[in-house]
Formats: sequence, structure tokens, C-alpha cells
Amino acid sequence: MIDFDEIRKEVAVRHNVLLGKDDPILVTVTVNDLVLSHYAELVNQKATENSRELSLALQQQLQQSKEIGGKVITDAADYVAKQAREAVELALRDAGAGIRQQVADSITASREANASSHAALSAKSGAWVAAAVAGAAAVLALFALSVVLLK
Repeated sequence: MIDFDEIRKEVAVRHNVLLGKDDPILVTVTVNDLVLSHYAELVNQKATENSRELSLALQQQLQQSKEIGGKVITDAADYVAKQAREAVELALRDAGAGIRQQVADSITASREANASSHAALSAKSGAWVAAAVAGAAAVLALFALSVVLLK
């Protein structure tokens, strides 16, 4: 509240005028005080309301930021997973092609070794036959020599 005695004393000191307790100027001060108090109350209410609205807006922005951040992180993780999956698939395709080529080369080498084995067996059989023929020819030659010598 306003201290009217302090106002009357200050006016007397500054302006050398004495105001009575019922002076109309003091009524004006009272009216001004009531009007200013009313508007100060309105301003405080508006400030409180604005603060509440600002707090709600801030909470909404924070929630939206969290959602956007989560989406960005999820999208980035999905992108990295996709890139990694594609790299693994490519590596597996390359490795599979290499393994298929190695298997084909192994099969070819196995067939060649098998054919060489058959050729070696045939050569061995041929060598035995040739040895037997040579042995028989030697026996015949000895027999023929002994017949010639005995005659």
C-alpha cells in the first residue's frame, strides 16, 4: 500500500506545499494505485499464461526433436545395415564364384589324373606283354641257337 504521510512530507519538502489528509490529489494517487494494481495483476496473469504456453511449446518441440532424432538414427542404422548386407552378398558371390572355379578345376584335374592312371595301367600292361614277348623271343632264340649248334 501507499504511504500517504510519506507523499505529503515529500511534497512539502520539494514544493513547499502542505497537503491535507483529504486533498483531492491524494484521491488521484489512490485511484492511480488501484488502476495500476489492476493492470499489474493482468500483466502478471498474462505473463503466467505465456510462460505456461511457452513451456508446453518447449515440451512439444523437445518431443518432436526426440522423434526426429530417433528417425534419423534408425534410418542411418538401416542404411549402414543395407550397405553391409550388400557388401557381404557381393563378397559371398565372389567367393562362391572362386569356389565354383576351384571345384571345376579340381574335377578337371581329377579327370586328367584318372585318364593318366588308365594310360599308365595300359602302358604297364603293354610293358608286361612286351616283356613276355621278349622273353618268349629270347627262349626261341636260345632254342634256335641250340638247334643250330647241335646239328
